[in-house]
Amino acid sequence: MEKEGKYTKILKVRVDPELLALVKEEVKKLDTDLSTYVRWCIRTGLYLKDVNKFLKSKSEE
Repeated sequence: MEKEGKYTKILKVRVDPELLALVKEEVKKLDTDLSTYVRWCIRTGLYLKDVNKFLKSKSEE
């Protein structure tokens, strides 16, 4: 993801501990950092694991 300049606002979010653990697992699998992954999810409105499942199901059709 390209940098769009310096961010001037910080979003603080409380996340359920179970969801955070799942997100951390995805981050580790993708070899990225947590903030980049969360930022991508917020911007796209998608959770990468769901996108992967969708693409796999479409390729099997």
